[in-house]
Amino acid sequence: MPAWLLCSMALALLLAAGAWRAEPVLQRRGRATRWLWLAAIAASAIVPLAWLPGVLKAMPAEQAQLKLGWFMASAGMLTLLALRSVWLLSHQRRWQKTSLLGTLVYLSGGIGPCVAGLLRPRIVMPVWLQLIPPQQQALLLAHEQCRLAARDPQLLALAYALILIMPWNLPLWWQLHRLRFAIEVDCDARMLAHGHALRDYATVLLRHGQYYSGLTGASPIVLNDPLALRRRRRIMARITRDRAANLL
Repeated sequence: MPAWLLCSMALALLLAAGAWRAEPVLQRRGRATRWLWLAAIAASAIVPLAWLPGVLKAMPAEQAQLKLGWFMASAGMLTLLALRSVWLLSHQRRWQKTSLLGTLVYLSGGIGPCVAGLLRPRIVMPVWLQLIPPQQQALLLAHEQCRLAARDPQLLALAYALILIMPWNLPLWWQLHRLRFAIEVDCDARMLAHGHALRDYATVLLRHGQYYSGLTGASPIVLNDPLALRRRRRIMARITRDRAANLL
C-alpha cells in the first residue's frame, strides 16, 4: 500500500509537470488551458484506481489503518464542502434580486463579484458595486457573464469530486491551484476577444480583485495576489500583441 501511494503521487507529479510545460504552448496558440489541467487531475485520480483492488487484496492486516486514514480524509473533505454549501445557502436568503445594466444579478453585503451556485449558478455582486463608475460595473459584470457562460462552477465541482477520491495526494491540490488560475486566464482571453480594452480591464482587476467560483460557487478566497495579477497581465499583453501581429 505505501508503494502504491507513492506511485500515485509520483504519477500526479509527472502529469503536473507535463501540463506545466504544455500550458504556455497552448496559450501562445490561443487555446484554453483549463481542459489541460482538468485532464491532468482526472488522470491522476482515476488511473491509479485500476491497480487499487489488487493492492488492497495483498495489503497486510497491519496496514489497515491506511484505509481508515484514507476514508477519514475523504470524509473530512466532503464535510468541509458540505459546510461551505450550508454557509452559502445561509447567505442567499439575504441577497437582493435586482437588475444591473440590464442583467439580472443578486446583490450581497459581503460576497462577490462571483458566480454562485452549482445547479443554478447566478451572478452575485457586492452592494458597493453601485458606488463605482458604470464602466467598471460593466467590466465586472462582463467578467462574471464569461464565467457563467463557461460553466466555471460545474467545472470546478468536477475537479473537487476527483480530488475527493484521494485528498491525500498533494500534487493533485497543486493541479487544482493551476486549474483555478487557468480558468481566470481563459476568462481574461475571452474578455479581450470580446473587445474589452486591456488597460481598463487590468485596472478593474487590480482595484477590485476577483472571487473564484468554487464547488458551491462563491469562495471566500480572493484572487488578489499581486504576483498572480502581474502574471495574468503579462499573459493578456502577449495575447494582445499576438492578435495585433496577426492583423498586420
